[in-house]
Amino acid sequence: MLSFYIVDDDIGIRKVLSNIISSKYLGRIVGEAEDGPTAYHSILDLNPDIVLMDLLIPGSDGIETIKKLKEAGCSSYFIMISQVDAEDMISMAYESGIEFYIHKPINVIEVLSIIDRVREMINLKKSLNIIHRTVEGLGARDSESKTGKYKLSTTSLDAILSDLGITGEAGSIDIKKIIEIILHKKNSSGKYFNYKLSNMYELLSKHYYNEVEAEQSSAGVKAIEQRIRRAVSKALQNIATMGIENPNDQKFTRYSTSLFDFKEVKQEMDLLRDRSCYHGKINVKKFLEGIMLQLLQK
Repeated sequence: MLSFYIVDDDIGIRKVLSNIISSKYLGRIVGEAEDGPTAYHSILDLNPDIVLMDLLIPGSDGIETIKKLKEAGCSSYFIMISQVDAEDMISMAYESGIEFYIHKPINVIEVLSIIDRVREMINLKKSLNIIHRTVEGLGARDSESKTGKYKLSTTSLDAILSDLGITGEAGSIDIKKIIEIILHKKNSSGKYFNYKLSNMYELLSKHYYNEVEAEQSSAGVKAIEQRIRRAVSKALQNIATMGIENPNDQKFTRYSTSLFDFKEVKQEMDLLRDRSCYHGKINVKKFLEGIMLQLLQK
């Protein structure tokens, strides 16, 4: 059962949220607070699964409180609830570490939908940890024999690449192949996530040469890396465009924080608006692992 903590200086809002959680059997309320300092100490002590945090609270606002909690090692998932709809404030909220932003007045359907999505994220993280431990415990032969257990759904992966608008990019083929390698190949150290991208590029290059796959005419490591980086950069640009057109777009909220660092998405958005001369930076490893999380969600 999920544990919830509610932070809002309006007791009426706290009661509404508490009633939604209780009446829909979403979990248990482990605590409430009406100001930042009280919330900070209680959340660190209780370590709830999900925190519903108002933006404008006394003491220290919601953004500052979340930043301090993250710096202190808090692992809770944060949902910010506020009547503020200024784009720069919403961006700052995402940069502070929230998962989703809900606008006031409270909409029951929206609250239920967002909590359900956060619950999926929590379950996905647990699933990945289980797979991580399982793969670490496998011997080399056993790992090879059980590879099929973690086979990807090509349809789901294609759908994600389509959502990102990079299906036509040459690097999309490399991305699909390298994700399969990451999930199915146990590297020399026996660690599931402790891989180097350079090693994955080398394995993919060898795969192309061994399989004689004509679909990728240039199978060199450098060419593979450049194709993937171009595709990820294109995905970042497309996500930034979505955010400009509609910051509440489901694809934008789903991918902007799971596949990229949100501050880099905002940087790309600023570039597209001619407010900056610099592109947002990409993190290929975060992008690939984010896609793997999305695949397990399908």
